[in-house]
Amino acid sequence: MTPTLPIPGGCNCGEVRYRLTGQPLTCYVCHCHLCQKRTGSAFSMQLVIPGDALEFTAGEPKPTERRLASGQRHTSRICPSCWSRISTRREGAPVVILRAGTLDDTAWLRPVAQIWTSSALPWALLPDDVLSYAEQPADFGPMVAAWSERPAT
Repeated sequence: MTPTLPIPGGCNCGEVRYRLTGQPLTCYVCHCHLCQKRTGSAFSMQLVIPGDALEFTAGEPKPTERRLASGQRHTSRICPSCWSRISTRREGAPVVILRAGTLDDTAWLRPVAQIWTSSALPWALLPDDVLSYAEQPADFGPMVAAWSERPAT
């Protein structure tokens, strides 16, 4: 069950704080090599949120940018002190990708999908009851539908 809005979160050191002001659209795990390198772990967990649903309440996140193969800009917001990656937004996208682990309370999160399973460590795959994609899905619609249909916990 999603907590009552707003949902607080922040970076590892506490300098940057935010609140999520809109309901998440979906939650998924990414097994790609880039996420493995950025997290130093087997995967990362993301929430897809409306583009206007992330409000920074303390500190000033630093924008970092990389170019995708398509030429689009991919901008992340990180803490300038501890370098925690909080969010990412693809140029022109109506949504923001929020790093789920930056929420103060993550106990309610249950991913409904996993992507880039072609890069997954075999022991890190989620159970068969979640949607699975070998690479980047072209359509996140099924993940949004699965999130809206998930049972209340």
